[in-house]
Amino acid sequence: MALALFALGLVLFDAKHTKSELWVPLPRDVQRTRWQQCLLSTMVPTTLVIIVFLLVGIAIGYQGAGWPGARARVLHPYIPIAITLYLPWALVQQTLFQVYLLGRLQALFPALPRLLLSTFNGLAFALVHVTNPWIAVIAALGGTAWSFLYLRYRLLWPLAISHALVGTTFYYWVYGHDLTRQWSSTIQGLFTR
Repeated sequence: MALALFALGLVLFDAKHTKSELWVPLPRDVQRTRWQQCLLSTMVPTTLVIIVFLLVGIAIGYQGAGWPGARARVLHPYIPIAITLYLPWALVQQTLFQVYLLGRLQALFPALPRLLLSTFNGLAFALVHVTNPWIAVIAALGGTAWSFLYLRYRLLWPLAISHALVGTTFYYWVYGHDLTRQWSSTIQGLFTR
């Protein structure tokens, strides 16, 4: 986390150069409708992924403890809190990978198609999550999709919201991890040393 925040500080320090030199302004016709198009292009696949995670969570919960187990897994009371807490972290990650890294990849390889640039950036995103193979796979797919959407619309907030929703539902429903409790104990551990 500290390394990511340090990197974000460097990105913000270099923001003027990044904006003016690496990200040429979008055409006017794209600028007018990009929020609506980006939200639709981001939230439809995000919703489909969440539905898959929901079905997996129901199946895992049901297998472990029947319908009460399925209900407890997918209706966890801390999920909204986790999404809210995850959002700033997702925004930091999206800023680092989209604005900074993807911009540099595009400058280094200007002739590469958008999908290939997005795939390279998605693989870099997966490498950050490589300590867990399943999360790395999800990160590669999500990172590629988010990169492709950023190249098209240049908007971070819809990507960060998607990231927070996908990450939270994956952890709670597929893995059965309570992120809120995990973060709370980590923060308490920092202050009790």
